[in-house]
Amino acid sequence: MKATAVRVVQQILINEGFTPGDVDGKLGADTYGAVTKALLRRHGDLPADWQEWLNSRKAVAYLQCLCKEHAIDVDDIDGYWGPQTDFAFDTLSQLLEKGEMPPLRRDESPLVTNPNKWPHEDEANLHDFYGAVGANQTILVPPYPHRLAWDLRQTVHSFSCHAKVHDSALRVLTNVFDHYGIERIKELRLDSWGGCLNVRKMRGGSIWSMHAWGIAMDYDPDRNQLKWGRDRAAFARPEYDAWWRFWEEEGWVSLGRTRNYDWMHVQAARL
Repeated sequence: MKATAVRVVQQILINEGFTPGDVDGKLGADTYGAVTKALLRRHGDLPADWQEWLNSRKAVAYLQCLCKEHAIDVDDIDGYWGPQTDFAFDTLSQLLEKGEMPPLRRDESPLVTNPNKWPHEDEANLHDFYGAVGANQTILVPPYPHRLAWDLRQTVHSFSCHAKVHDSALRVLTNVFDHYGIERIKELRLDSWGGCLNVRKMRGGSIWSMHAWGIAMDYDPDRNQLKWGRDRAAFARPEYDAWWRFWEEEGWVSLGRTRNYDWMHVQAARL
């Protein structure tokens, strides 16, 4: 957990009557003890095994609870810091600092090029083309192993995606493997897996995420964070040009390439 988040946690713990020590952005015994006491008040919202978690994971879970209590979507309270929690924390920070939420993400203008005839990114077209959210899923076995972005020691050998995008995504990843090779893939973290199917609303918005249909994929979220532009995102560098070419040849859309944010994300839906 980053220091800015720790300071927020410490200050809110103090506001709730706990004693986490100084608001210094450092996790220590006092802060961990206060977090555990705060979570005990919220045990009904936590998984049954939460008390067995590492202290650092409990601290993230407490922050996730705070986000949910402020009506900020953070997915499941699991104690893991991923892109959704990162986005939720940024939203909570603005709410605490300015007293209001960031504006909802607006719909984007559609693009024209579309060799696979993916639908536009609006719910009516998506439902017509893909069906209900979370439905019509199949298993994709990628041509090279993926690693969980939040724990690179764990290997992913398959994942769920929508049946209509399966063959296209497999062609893309096969081209990636043939072009880069496994060592270069690892070096560029093209195997750092952020996920596909996730039935949730769009971050910062009120409509379904493309992940809800299993038609979007996230790669290397740590180095391609939601709000980062091409000045910071790893995937904006020239060594990733082939990566994007393979996706774009299949009609997938990169928010980074088209809108200069969320460079981790590619989707089988037009803007």
